[in-house]
Amino acid sequence: MTAKILTRCYRFELVDFEPDLRLLVWHDNTETSLTVHESRLLETLCYFAGEVISVQSLFDKTFVQLDPYEDTNNNHFDLNTLLHSLTKKLDCNGVMSIPIEVIPHFGFRVPLPEKACRLVHHTDKQPRLSAETEPETHVESATEHIVRYSLMHKISVVLLAAAGVAIFIFSFL
Repeated sequence: MTAKILTRCYRFELVDFEPDLRLLVWHDNTETSLTVHESRLLETLCYFAGEVISVQSLFDKTFVQLDPYEDTNNNHFDLNTLLHSLTKKLDCNGVMSIPIEVIPHFGFRVPLPEKACRLVHHTDKQPRLSAETEPETHVESATEHIVRYSLMHKISVVLLAAAGVAIFIFSFL
């Protein structure tokens, strides 16, 4: 029996990162588990992909919202150690599957993913079809549904655009 779980996914050229399951899913369908903190760190970097995020911001956004029942006085997070263990797991035959760029005196940056989406993750250990032959399941969010099909949304967008144009024109009169 196959269990299916809807997860968030950041798709890169060599690997998919599924932060909800703390997994790196390689294109040969093998999986690499991440620790909670490695996953939080990579999720923060992917959330700000393409942008340089400072060390302090990265630390705050990764560790500030920890479990309130967790004793944070005994947990000292070393970002360098965490980055080192994460980069080992991201290595694929000597190539970083998600390159974490270090920008001296500024912070860190990862490239934009090819796609950020929701996927159905299969939890069985049976081999899955390759990414080329398996149809990708896309679950449309409520917001996407409204944008695509709601007549009220389309009317409000047109009215807002007309109001913006009117304000622009009247500002020069």
